Amino acid sequence: DLVPLYGELPPDDQKRVMRPAAPGRRKVIVATNIAETSLTIPGVRHVVDSGLARVNRYDVRRGFDVLNIEPISVASADQRAGRAGREAPGSCARLWTHEAHAHRPFSADPEILRVDLAPVVLMLAAAGWPDPQAFPWFESPPPSRLAEGRKLLEEMGAVAALPDGITDFGRRLVRF
Repeated sequence: DLVPLYGELPPDDQKRVMRPAAPGRRKVIVATNIAETSLTIPGVRHVVDSGLARVNRYDVRRGFDVLNIEPISVASADQRAGRAGREAPGSCARLWTHEAHAHRPFSADPEILRVDLAPVVLMLAAAGWPDPQAFPWFESPPPSRLAEGRKLLEEMGAVAALPDGITDFGRRLVRF
């Protein structure tokens, strides 16, 4: 039985993935990088890892986020091999070479460094932080990226020039 597994999968299809294979049959699950989570699927013993993931990344030329298919990091590969939805020991076959593995980054870029920050800047303004650089970030994004997000929101009329905060239109966007 061939079954898909991804984040937006309808509930009935999710239940089908979680049910054990019928007696005398095998189940092949084709999954996105959801397999890196703490999800455990009964009966999974063997994993084939493509070494790829869809990664949300801001495209400067287009001016918005796009999903790129990119090689995963070493940390993600280790997580997939060590966990990958199994409930018991098994195997993980990687579809890339040892040389390619050695050239992968150790860990993935944090999302705050990859995505369009305009929505974050808007949410901060709505929460009373009109200057996103003044926010006490756990991991600060580049000031230039915050400025880009703020500039876009100003051009849209969603936020007012500093030191003012969010506009009525910006509040409607937040509710939307």
